[in-house]
Amino acid sequence: MCFYAHMSKAANFFKLFADPTRYRILHLLTLNECCVCELVDAVQTPQYTVSRHLAGLRKGGWVVERRDGTWIYYRLAPEHAALIKAVLQTAQAHDLEAQLLTADADRLQTRLDMRTAGRCTLGYGIV
Repeated sequence: MCFYAHMSKAANFFKLFADPTRYRILHLLTLNECCVCELVDAVQTPQYTVSRHLAGLRKGGWVVERRDGTWIYYRLAPEHAALIKAVLQTAQAHDLEAQLLTADADRLQTRLDMRTAGRCTLGYGIV
């Protein structure tokens, strides 16, 4: 019984990386805390899709949120951040999706550069 419980945790962890959009979101969250609109512009995916993935990641305890006025910022949960980063770095070392992830990171940096006093103020659809 205990063996299967641990296998379930491992299987659920690796499911995080099975969806391409979720994989890309996790990669961006290794780089910086982001609001939904910044992630939408970076991965060029509809807001409802990004929000749905973030809700699942939050429910699973993989990401945490921080409210700042009307904005909600997401980051990797501290207790899982090192493991998630290690998996993503290993995948990148083998050149898996490297071009796509680099383009996402570049678009995210463009959005982060638009922040005012460290805060998102623009909404999505900017980049």
